[in-house]
Amino acid sequence: MEVPNPWLELPVSGDCYVLNVDRSAINAYNEYQSGATRIITESIPEPFIGNPNSARILFLNLNPGHTEGDRTDHMNSEFRNAIFANIRHESQEFPFYPLNPRFSLTGAGKWWRKHTRRLQEATGLDDFTLANRLIVIEWFPYHSVGSALPTEQVCESQQYSFQLAKQILRKGLPVVLMRAKKQWAAVDQCLENEPTLRGRRAWISKGNMEGDLFDRVVAALKEE
Repeated sequence: MEVPNPWLELPVSGDCYVLNVDRSAINAYNEYQSGATRIITESIPEPFIGNPNSARILFLNLNPGHTEGDRTDHMNSEFRNAIFANIRHESQEFPFYPLNPRFSLTGAGKWWRKHTRRLQEATGLDDFTLANRLIVIEWFPYHSVGSALPTEQVCESQQYSFQLAKQILRKGLPVVLMRAKKQWAAVDQCLENEPTLRGRRAWISKGNMEGDLFDRVVAALKEE
C-alpha cells in the first residue's frame, strides 16, 4: 500500500519540528542520546532534497547534519519556504535548493556546493540545470551534529523516504551511496551491490568513487 507524504503535516512554525507520528519515537531516542548524537528538533527536517521527477542521479545519505548556523538559516523566510516547498513536492526554480545562488551562504548551500564542486566542473552544468537533476534521500530525516543511528527504522516517517527511494530505483538511475550502506541495504537488497564513496567526507569526485561510477554519473547528468 502506498504511503502518503507525511511531511504535508509538518507545522510551519514553532520551536519543535517533529511530525506527530514521529514524536514518541524521537522523544524515546533522545532520552538515551546526548551531545553530537542527539536529534535537533528545533531545525526543520530535510528527509530529501530535489525533484524525483526530473532527477538524473540518486544520492543516498544517512541524515542531515547540523551546525549552529542552521538555526539562523531556518529562520530565514525565503530559505524556510524552499524547504517546505521541497518536502511537499511543490514546484520551485531550484528543486535542489542548496544550489540556489540565493542560499549559497547557508550551511546547506556551503556543504553541498563544496561536495559537488568537482561534479559540477566535470559536467559544465549551471546551477539551475544541476539543481533540477540531483536528488538526495536521507535514511533518517531529522538533523544531528553527529550520527550513531541504528540499522533498523527509528520513526514512522522513514517509510515515505524508503518508498520514494524504491520508486526512483525502479527508474534505473545511477545511485551514489554516500553513507549508511547497511541501513539502505536493509531497505532494498539491491543496494548491497551498489558502490559507495571511498572517503568519509562524502566528496562527489572521481577520486572518491569506485570504478567508472563518476564517469557514469557525469554522463547521466549531461544527457539531454
